[in-house]
Amino acid sequence: MNANMAALAKGAATVGAAFIVLVAGVSSLFRIPPHRENPPSPGAGKAASESAPAPQAPPQAAAPGAPAPQAAAAPPTPPPRKATDFSFPQARWEQLLAQDANAPIDAALANAGKPSAGVAACASCHGAQGVPAAGTVFPILAGAPPAYIAKQLLDYRDGTRQHPIMTGIAKGLNDQDIAAVARYYGSLPAPAIAAPAANPADRGQRLHGFGDNGLALAACANCHGANGEGESPSLPRLAGQPEAYVSGQLEAFRNGQRTNDDLGTMRDIARRLSAQDTAALAKYYAGMRPQ
Repeated sequence: MNANMAALAKGAATVGAAFIVLVAGVSSLFRIPPHRENPPSPGAGKAASESAPAPQAPPQAAAPGAPAPQAAAAPPTPPPRKATDFSFPQARWEQLLAQDANAPIDAALANAGKPSAGVAACASCHGAQGVPAAGTVFPILAGAPPAYIAKQLLDYRDGTRQHPIMTGIAKGLNDQDIAAVARYYGSLPAPAIAAPAANPADRGQRLHGFGDNGLALAACANCHGANGEGESPSLPRLAGQPEAYVSGQLEAFRNGQRTNDDLGTMRDIARRLSAQDTAALAKYYAGMRPQ
């Protein structure tokens, strides 16, 4: 009897355990996990936390009696652009000639000088009409561009160009004097030019008309005119200038005594010329003066 009761109890326990297992299995069938489309990748949380803006501190209340904070000042508005902002400033001699541009031609300084400043008449060296006597060392000024004469006188006055006579003369001239003498000589007729016949054997003529490729020398005519007449506003006449004057200026450019050429152009040219080339050019230009 007791054995039967024990067997029944054991069987009941076995059935109960099986039932519990069955109930747990059925319950698991109805437990559905939440759906996630894109599971977070490793480190995503870290990146999000790093890119998130830091929390801003709440504004502090101003202390009683303290001045109110000032707003940042707006940057100043730049002035409107003008056409003159994009133009080159005038050179000193251009400004000088632009002043009283309609003033009448005044020959007083050229013919009488400025005794109060110890300045002799220009005509005493450069001739009554801006053409000095043949055989002298003074250049022809008649018909020279006013800009060229004004620039040279300013350069003599400030020491950019040196000369034992002209430096002292220029220092005795004010701006109005320089403008007046430049306009006067520019108003005179330029002397005629005696163009020589073509001569391939003339070294000076070849340098003038063709230059020398081997020496990297451009033709002098490119700047000083086909017949050496000069080019306005600032390139001087070479035709008919005294032989000693032309050779002296080329030597001054070569040795650095004269340095008032734009960008050092003439200094570079003079250094490429031999003494024979310099003499040939000076002789050629002197021969272009009518006799």
